[in-house]
Amino acid sequence: MTTIRAAACAVALLALPVSISGAAPVQAVNPTAAAIHAFRQKVADYVKVHREADSKVPSLTETNDPTKIAVREAALGQAIRELRAGARPGDIFVAEVRPHLIALIQRDFAKRSRTSRRALVEDQPATLALEVNMTYPTAIPLATFPGKLLRTLPDLPPELEYRIVGRHLILRDVKANIVVDFIRDAVPTT
Repeated sequence: MTTIRAAACAVALLALPVSISGAAPVQAVNPTAAAIHAFRQKVADYVKVHREADSKVPSLTETNDPTKIAVREAALGQAIRELRAGARPGDIFVAEVRPHLIALIQRDFAKRSRTSRRALVEDQPATLALEVNMTYPTAIPLATFPGKLLRTLPDLPPELEYRIVGRHLILRDVKANIVVDFIRDAVPTT
C-alpha cells in the first residue's frame, strides 16, 4: 500500500508546475479573459478622466433648458478633449479585445434575418469620418442598440455606451457626446 501511495505522490508532484527561480508558478491565462480585463481597465481609466473633466465644468442646476444642457455638454466634451489630447483609436478598444468584440458582433448578426441586419445599419451614414474625441454628430440618430448584442458585450459604466454607425462600433461618452474610441468595420455587411 505504501508503494502505491508513494507512486501516486510522485505522479502528483510531477504534475505540479515547477519554478526554477523560486517564484510562483506561472498559470495559464485565458486570452479572451485577459483581453476583456485590459479593455475594462482602459474603460476605468477613461472614467477617471471623465470625472476629472466633470469636476472642472460648472454643474447644471436647471436641466430642462436644452440650450444650457448643450452648453454644458460642449464644455464637458472640451474638458475631456484637453485631458485626452493625445488619444488615438485603440486606446480603449485595445488590440487584444477588438477581435473578440468583432466576433461577438458577427455571431449576433449571423443569427439575425437579412431584414433585421439591414434595419440596424441602413439609416446610418456609411462614410462618417470618425476621429477620437470628435463630437458625435447630432444629425445621426441615437438608435437603440440591439438588446441581445448589448448583453453579450462587456458591460460599460453609465458614462459610456456602445453605438453602431454604419459598419463601425463606437464607444460614446453619454454626457459629453463625444466619440471615445471606435472599431472600424466591426459590423458585417448586410
